[in-house]
Amino acid sequence: MDLLLRDIDPVIVKQIDEWAKEHNRSRQQYLKELLASWCANGIKSTQVERLERQLEANTLHLKRSADELAEVTRLLNEVMQDA
Repeated sequence: MDLLLRDIDPVIVKQIDEWAKEHNRSRQQYLKELLASWCANGIKSTQVERLERQLEANTLHLKRSADELAEVTRLLNEVMQDA
């Protein structure tokens, strides 16, 4: 698929050309790789955010489970002491 950009400031185009030259790429190759990298990073960022939310939920669940287990242990200890 092609992508056409219009009315880009010549100073910006010159800077892009310099960066492309530093990476031994044509302007087209450089911009194509840059866009692919941005998209990949965006996808990774979204995945990381989703995993972080899941980790927070799991941590909360584990804390609640630990609290409940501590309460059950306390109750069992009371029952064993009364017996």
